[in-house]
This record gives sequence, structure tokens and C-alpha cells, in this order.
Amino acid sequence: MMEQRTEEAARPQRVVPAPPGLSRGAPVPWWIKLGLKLGLAAVGLHGGRARALGIARPSYDATDPGKLVGAPRHWMDRAEALIGRRPRAVLEIGPGGMVVRAPVMAGLGARRIWYADTADSAPKAVGPYLAAARLAGAEGLPVPDLRGCSDRGAALARCGANLVIGGPAALAAIPDGSIDLVVSEAVLEHVRREDLAPLLQQLRRVTAPDGVGLHFIDFQDHLGGGLQHLRFSDVFWASPLVGRAGVYVNRFGLSTMVGRFRRAGFEVTVAEAMMWERRPAGPAKPHPEAMRPAADDLVARAALEVRPG
Repeated sequence: MMEQRTEEAARPQRVVPAPPGLSRGAPVPWWIKLGLKLGLAAVGLHGGRARALGIARPSYDATDPGKLVGAPRHWMDRAEALIGRRPRAVLEIGPGGMVVRAPVMAGLGARRIWYADTADSAPKAVGPYLAAARLAGAEGLPVPDLRGCSDRGAALARCGANLVIGGPAALAAIPDGSIDLVVSEAVLEHVRREDLAPLLQQLRRVTAPDGVGLHFIDFQDHLGGGLQHLRFSDVFWASPLVGRAGVYVNRFGLSTMVGRFRRAGFEVTVAEAMMWERRPAGPAKPHPEAMRPAADDLVARAALEVRPG
């Protein structure tokens, strides 16, 4: 019965077709990409160091108005439609460098903002926060006045924002039931399998009784936008080297993600799923440790709306 209810909860309200070439990246075979990434990670060229040398680039563009202002505006408007009021306290999971959106979120009505990440990759200089404030101000948002702020800490404080770094336990800094809106954007697929349940338990604890979570999750591999990541054993795929290479995803499908949220005490709506017409490139027979329901292999991305049950 539980599996049947999870299957029903994972049925999307809206389906959109995955466009040709979704997340394909450079026109290089997946195994060459994997080999290059593993080799660079083995010699220490990964993460921030690789980006600094121009070998890798972040997946976000902090100067793109759509990412900087458009996405947060959509989150706040959607949350308001769901809970009947403007969210006052917001938590974003895994923002990376997009912590620079703090003045944007404040301009959209958030009075308390939390950012939680496993590593600190947000700019420390004040310049990117000033640029974000200028862009949001030009779009008519009443952003905080950041004049006089000399560094990131001062800018975040002016916006009512806090940055916490660490695993799920780091969220203990956030009071129970204090968050109106939790959001994540292409983050939950990167959470280690053993960390997902503790993270969702923390999100359930901090979410207000009438709060909402908006989670945008990718399910394809990071080697060309297919299912090549289903080839490997857990011993290899969960290894530190694969993690440093930046290609690790937990390989959970949509139905498993929905089930994990439900077990943590959330009601789940799959608002939208981007789906392939047929199974994309990948092993004909996944590794036994990477098996999942066949229907999950057709889901490239999904948008989940979750509320405390």
C-alpha cells in the first residue's frame, strides 16, 4: 500500500518533453569526460582551484537577470500562492555562489534568509552583492541599502541573511518551525545517499506548519545528460575521487525522492516533470546497485512542492 501511495504521489501534474541535447555539454564521449575529470581530481585540480584556472566553470551565472532575479521572484510568488501569504523567512539549500542573491531575496520580501551549503563557495568580496542589489533595484525591487558594507558579512547582515556551512547537522542553527519557504535548485541529486534522510528530517523540523518547499531536481548523469552513471558499483561511484571530480549524483529516481520526502513527514506534489520519450543513452543493464524503477529512467528533471504532513 505504501508503494502504491508513493507511486501515485510521484505522478506529475504536468509533463514537458525533454529537449534534444539536454545537458549534453561538450561533444565528447562520456567516458572521455569521466576520465578527464577523474584525472584532474586525482592531481588536485577540482572545485574552486579548477574554476580559478579556467578548467571548469560554475553551473550558475550570477550576472544573468533570469537566475539572479527571475528565479527568486518565481519562488516567492509560487510560495505565496500556496500558503496564502508572502514568505517572511526563506532557506535555500546548496546555493553555491548564488548567495549573492541575498539583496534580491530581501527586496522580494524575505525578512530572514538562511543559506546552507556543504562548502563555502560564495564570493567574500562585497562587489557581487552590490551588483545584485543594483540589478534588482533597476527592476523595481526595494533592495537593502548596501552602502558602507565592506565585505560579505556586512552585506549579508544588512539583508538579514545568514550562511551556515556543513552537512545536515549544520541546520541545527535554524529554529524549529521558523522557515516559510525552503528551496533547492539542482542540489538534492548531489546529496550523498546516507545524508539525504537526515537532511530531509532537518528540513521537516525547520519548516513552518503552513510552510512549503520548492525543489528542482535533476536526474540525468553529469557526463552528457544520459544514464551512464547507472553503470557503476556503489564502491566506485560513491568514492571520494568521483566526488572531487564533480560528477557524483546519488542516482535516486523521482519515485525514490518522493518516497524519501514522504518518510520525512512531507506531503508531496510533483508539479512538473521533464521527460524523455524513450530511455536515453546508458547501460542496457544497470549495475545491480544502481537499479531503480524503469519509469524513473524517463524522468530528466522534476519540480517538487512539499508541505508538512
